Amino acid sequence: MTHHEDDIPLSDEERELAKRGEALIAAAVSETEAPQSLRESIERERQRAQSAPAPRVSFWRRHGRALAGAGAAIVVLAGVVLALQGGSGSEESAPSLAALEAATELRATQPAPARAGGDPPVLQMRVGPISFPDWEKKFGWEAVGSREAEVSGRTVKTVYYRNPDGAQLGYSVLTGDPLREHPPGRRVIREGNTYHVAQAGKHTLVTWTQQGHTCAIVASATVPPARLLDLAASRNV
Repeated sequence: MTHHEDDIPLSDEERELAKRGEALIAAAVSETEAPQSLRESIERERQRAQSAPAPRVSFWRRHGRALAGAGAAIVVLAGVVLALQGGSGSEESAPSLAALEAATELRATQPAPARAGGDPPVLQMRVGPISFPDWEKKFGWEAVGSREAEVSGRTVKTVYYRNPDGAQLGYSVLTGDPLREHPPGRRVIREGNTYHVAQAGKHTLVTWTQQGHTCAIVASATVPPARLLDLAASRNV
């Protein structure tokens, strides 16, 4: 009976390499505040690969999948770090949606903006024509912090909110023109406006364009996507 290479189960070594690759990708977000540590992680993996004995051809035929996956993870990791640091240095290059999501997941570095009132109520923080919302009275989400980050030479402003259950989300608005990249996830229409909802791991991402700016909400996957769409739609009227 003929066996294809893809039919051969992964060995313990292959599984370990795959896990290492997954960990590197996950670190691209969790370690964005310390990019030097990310570069050191990449360098350690490179040196480890160089110090390993040269594999036989038969090893590559059978184990190439896991090794390629680990190598690809390092490339992805480096790419995310470069995106969050402004890419190759050109301020004209647009950031990616992945970089915007990663910036939204960073921790707050400033207190929440003060309330400014209004109907609907807003906070004293804005990007162009967009004022950040005060969601506490209507939706129960209290603003608890804020942050400004640079992504490819453009500013991302984020306000962080928490609900009575302790769940948290970040709502970001990117300065400049909206991104042309097609957002991930399923397409949802609310009152004539288009939103994209994507779920990955422990997070849910909602992206949309509002008043000429790309907006994003990143929240724990425990928050129902319908609730996040309610929040997004409340600002896009």
